[in-house]
Amino acid sequence: MNARPCPRGRADHGSQLQIQIYVNRRPHELSERVLDALPSLASLNPRLRWVSPLEKDDFAEYGDEAFLAAVGLQKLAGNLVGKFWPRRGPCWDALAVVEIGGEPVRRGVVLVEAKSYREEMYSKGCQALPPSRQRIEAALEKTKRWLGVPKDVDWTGPLYQSANRLAHLYFFLEAGVPAWLVNVYFLCDPHCPPPYPPMSRGEWRVALAEDKTKLGLAGVAVPYTADLFLEGKDRSELAGPTDGETGAG
Repeated sequence: MNARPCPRGRADHGSQLQIQIYVNRRPHELSERVLDALPSLASLNPRLRWVSPLEKDDFAEYGDEAFLAAVGLQKLAGNLVGKFWPRRGPCWDALAVVEIGGEPVRRGVVLVEAKSYREEMYSKGCQALPPSRQRIEAALEKTKRWLGVPKDVDWTGPLYQSANRLAHLYFFLEAGVPAWLVNVYFLCDPHCPPPYPPMSRGEWRVALAEDKTKLGLAGVAVPYTADLFLEGKDRSELAGPTDGETGAG
């Protein structure tokens, strides 16, 4: 189901490089910006602990059981992998554990999908074969009902990646796990791979409005999600020191 296996290793360009910079060199800034974008999360006074992509783990990204293990939610593996969604599900660009104070401490997750240019939004669509295809379509239909999206809107075409991320947010919320999805869009990324031009905030807003209309989400306030715009950084930052631990709160 993935367009590629979950990657590891230092990136050289695009959103993969940029999210590595923010998680490993600017984690406190990233956490603060996420909390600013998500009032429903900030109101809980949480601590965010970034667990992927970490330099000490060779910048590994995770999917399936490995993704659940990274955020301490292995108990959900039987319900997510192979039941709600087939194997080779989304590979997350970044992950943070949410720790909410109290006794006992409640645990949730921030899921991050990152983009540096418009073409990253698009794919060949869902390439799964039966019976995996039926499982995917069933999960997408449940997510559409949750959001009030008409059944005939196609979520398996070029914007399938956006749709399947929403489906996984829905899964966690239905399982009673505090969860948030952050779509990060990098502004003026100096390392967009050619021939793709870097995007301004205005260009992103126009593009996102068009894509949300195609997904049947125009005017829909999708709960527990945010679009976050971050400035693209120079790759030389990865050679420098971090701003501290990969946590905030």
